[in-house]
Amino acid sequence: MRWGTAVRASWLPCLLLSSGCSTWFFSGIGARDEWIDRSRPVALLETTGGVEFAATTEYGILSLGRTAVSGPCRVHYFLGPTPLIETGELRAAGGLFTEAVIDLKTQLVRCLDRSLTADDDLQVMWTPDGQSVERVSVALATGEGLAGDLLRDPGVELPAGATLLCRGPRGDALFAGLIAGRATVHDGPAKGRYYVVAGPDRVRELLAVPRKWPIDLEPKYRSDDISVMKPVATPPPPATPKAPTAGEPGGN
Repeated sequence: MRWGTAVRASWLPCLLLSSGCSTWFFSGIGARDEWIDRSRPVALLETTGGVEFAATTEYGILSLGRTAVSGPCRVHYFLGPTPLIETGELRAAGGLFTEAVIDLKTQLVRCLDRSLTADDDLQVMWTPDGQSVERVSVALATGEGLAGDLLRDPGVELPAGATLLCRGPRGDALFAGLIAGRATVHDGPAKGRYYVVAGPDRVRELLAVPRKWPIDLEPKYRSDDISVMKPVATPPPPATPKAPTAGEPGGN
């Protein structure tokens, strides 16, 4: 009896713990957005043509494709506080962007679903080495003679491909585009230096490209013992034989 009593007593904390875990698990608290780290949604890409910056968004790892638009790449990105490196493949994403496709998840950030305004709290972010992050506060440029998504010169050099983030209504960061270049107005009321952004309009172009859905998936077994589901590879269509021309064997 004493042994049975001891066993029942030893089960009690476990049952209480299990009850607490079940409450936490089914409450959905683990799925709430504030538990998802989106504080550094940036990446550094090594491509066959060089190095460039990218953003890790809900629509993929997006860059301007200035060094390469296809072929293999290495992606330096962040998962929580940890910097990681993963091999991937580049592919066109429609419009201006190029997507780096990798097996694993990243710190994806949602896209801004409206145009930028002068009241937006904006920040430019990039990782120069895949280990650290640079942040610069910026402001939208508005006024006579100005149109489009332009940023006023913050006094700090902003590299092409750096990620523009907009603070959302809940304090979360939203993807607002990539720094596309620099523009200088030499005279007139808009005189000054500005940065051009591939912004929400370019994201809408990306979304306008039709994609096949649903996608057939198959397991991929990696050498690091991680298994992931990947789209089934579609074999290229067979080459059409070329008709012989005059002067060639079989020709007239």
